[in-house]
Amino acid sequence: MASEINFKYTTNHRMKNTYIGCDDLIGKTIGSGTCSFCKNDATFTQMSPRTASSIYGYMIPVRCNGCESILSVDISERKILPVGGIEGLEDLPDEIDEYYQEALRCISADAPSGAVTLFRKTIHALAMHYEIADMNSNKSIYGMVKKLNEEGHIPAKLRRSLLTVKDIGNDGAHINENEPDREQAEAIKGLIDAVLSATVLTDQQIEFAREKHPNPHAEDN
Repeated sequence: MASEINFKYTTNHRMKNTYIGCDDLIGKTIGSGTCSFCKNDATFTQMSPRTASSIYGYMIPVRCNGCESILSVDISERKILPVGGIEGLEDLPDEIDEYYQEALRCISADAPSGAVTLFRKTIHALAMHYEIADMNSNKSIYGMVKKLNEEGHIPAKLRRSLLTVKDIGNDGAHINENEPDREQAEAIKGLIDAVLSATVLTDQQIEFAREKHPNPHAEDN
């Protein structure tokens, strides 16, 4: 059974500028209740703007400030919904896996805007992994993708895939008529999976093979 959340702010977007689900509350504690995962009384942080659900009403993804699990909240019913997990890639580098796993949790929580925004951050993390960008890099995501292609980490086809992730991630970060839905978020996951499989995971497999079967004539790179 879904637990109830006690909101700190109004849910009526017509009453005030600051209401549950608005951009101003992203990253802020917006209520308290019992977490469906850790089963403890906890406060919850709003992760992204509200989105319309085909099953419920307006939904927002929240993070339990205790166990840091991502859950979904039905705003009108004030219900914290337990969710099932989404299967994803394993053995990713930690700096990439952090954003990738949080994106999967957002999909599970029926929060596609949060998911595609985090997949966009996964591109930045991939660029950091290959030392193309750093944490506070001023380089645009477009520039990072271009550099990944130029340095031979991704072919032209995967470059186009990452630019699609970038564009839809931009839509997810702002209120506009192109807000992504769950179907788009799952499609973006497929593109990200293809890129990560062809880059960092393939690198790991090559390294493993070289360790098991050293070849003195193999290229050093």
